[in-house]
Amino acid sequence: MNIDLNELFNSDKQLDEKSTMALLRAMVKSHNTGFDYLKFKQSIKSLQEMNIEESVSFKSAFTTASTLGLTKQKLLASANRYIGVLQSESESFTEALKAQIDKNVNSRESMIAQLEERIAENKAKIAQLEQEIQVYQKKIDNVDGDIESAQIKIDSTKERFRNSYVTITDIIKKDIELINLYL
Repeated sequence: MNIDLNELFNSDKQLDEKSTMALLRAMVKSHNTGFDYLKFKQSIKSLQEMNIEESVSFKSAFTTASTLGLTKQKLLASANRYIGVLQSESESFTEALKAQIDKNVNSRESMIAQLEERIAENKAKIAQLEQEIQVYQKKIDNVDGDIESAQIKIDSTKERFRNSYVTITDIIKKDIELINLYL
């Protein structure tokens, strides 16, 4: 497929590159041969780059595509299939995000609880274990910083992905509305 999806859905380069590329790769993997929504979208973009009015661009692209067997129903089904692909990718991302939270946050919280328990046990030995207690306390302090850092990174990644997902799905949904309006 010789369609630059990044140019179609992220031409102003405002979306997170990593999240956007993951979503676009999923769309490429699900692309079938023949004239579908992506080729239709590319045709519209090409026409609009020639300063052709939006409604005329949609109608002209559809007229050309219809000679290749594309119908409005097939076009909408294709666009909706890509929405489904993006939804599936979003669900996979959510699962991966949960795993990262478990790995980077929950396991470290468990580690804190274990260290605090050991501190309590060592306080009984007071004099000889005072130095060991300080080492564990430092570990707890470091883990708190790691948790906060990991949570900030996860939240940032989540927000960038969500922004890419919402923008791309909104573009497709708008195109569906325009297809329904103009075709």
